[in-house]
Amino acid sequence: MKKYYLALLILVCFFSTVDASPRSKVVLMGLGAAFAISAAQCFIAALGFTATGIAAGSWAAKLMSIVASFNGGSVPPGSFVTTLQSIGTAGFAFSTTVMLGVMGALTSIIISIKLNIF
Repeated sequence: MKKYYLALLILVCFFSTVDASPRSKVVLMGLGAAFAISAAQCFIAALGFTATGIAAGSWAAKLMSIVASFNGGSVPPGSFVTTLQSIGTAGFAFSTTVMLGVMGALTSIIISIKLNIF
């Protein structure tokens, strides 16, 4: 995974010029969108919500235990634990993926403006 971040950094530096072309701005927005989607999925997996279920000993397992203890031993359907597990198993819904991509693209443009790249 670290190789991907290094490649992303190299691409951002390559396209980071004061007189950047519109094409480089689109590439930077695309990289920001891809990074946001990837980071969100990695974050949920790092919590312990994996494709094969909740990882033993993880933060997700502890959270599931707490929610179950408050609800008489079971995790209620529709709770945030089941929602996060659904995302960990099947990934984000298309609308959520689009929203994360847009937020990543906007964030990359805002950062590039603040850093005086574009």
